[in-house]
Amino acid sequence: MVAWLNGSLTDIHNAKVSLLSHSFSRGSAIFEVLEIVTNGKGTALLGLHQHCERFFNSARALHIQLPYNKEQIIEAIVTCAKANNCKNGLVKFFAYFDDIELTIVPHSMNVSLAIFCINYETLNFDVHELSKPSRACLSTYKKIDPLTVPVYAKVAGNYVNSYLAQMEAKQKGYSDAILVDTQGNIAEAATANIFFVKGQSLYTPTLRSIMPGITRMIVLDIAHHDNIPATECDIPVESINQFSEAFFSGSVNNIQPIESIDDVTFRPVPGTISQIIQDKVTSLISGNHPLTNKYLYYF
Repeated sequence: MVAWLNGSLTDIHNAKVSLLSHSFSRGSAIFEVLEIVTNGKGTALLGLHQHCERFFNSARALHIQLPYNKEQIIEAIVTCAKANNCKNGLVKFFAYFDDIELTIVPHSMNVSLAIFCINYETLNFDVHELSKPSRACLSTYKKIDPLTVPVYAKVAGNYVNSYLAQMEAKQKGYSDAILVDTQGNIAEAATANIFFVKGQSLYTPTLRSIMPGITRMIVLDIAHHDNIPATECDIPVESINQFSEAFFSGSVNNIQPIESIDDVTFRPVPGTISQIIQDKVTSLISGNHPLTNKYLYYF
């Protein structure tokens, strides 16, 4: 297996960084994760342009000057995916300060770019298993407040928040954690956005305290295109028992129905609207939805 590192393909084990690098010791690496899918029309990258746009937004937030433009990064991702014969799997790419640094602000602003493309089979990932109904709990850890760090940036250091919440959930016997923001509203899961259903309508938290997920974007886009009412709004914790369905959206599990949140149970699971959204996302990935060409990049 090979990785793409600073312009060249190399054995994945050669893609290393010093323990004293700024991005390792200070958590300043930015990254993206997206899916490689194969349908009847070929192999494609899901949300490639959208993930690249978010990558550049993260770079600006972290004062990182990327050494490659968007077109060069896309070319590099395709090169790496082809080299590893990826048909169904994941792309994960990073930008990071790789020089040895001991100060809080790096002296050297040199930035490296690394890209990994791996089939699910190699990762021993069962995507169907990951999409099974979730038993979630509200975490005692609050979502990082947007006035402290740019929560919209996909930066390594921010994920300590997610790690602690998910670790707590697992220790309590739940499959997922849901973080509440500092104002008492539902924010998101550890690595996924969340949607609720009331009647025939979708409700999801605003972008104020969350990661602007690409699958979340796809769901809202599909809802708008297919005339499914969808609202971005504050969702107070105490209101979750007013909804009839809930589901997570993410880059790996796509749409994952939520069976329960603490003692609030949703039945049936998946609910009618959740199943409709799941079917439409599946249709898009399969190349059969009108929005397919917006989100699939064939290579």
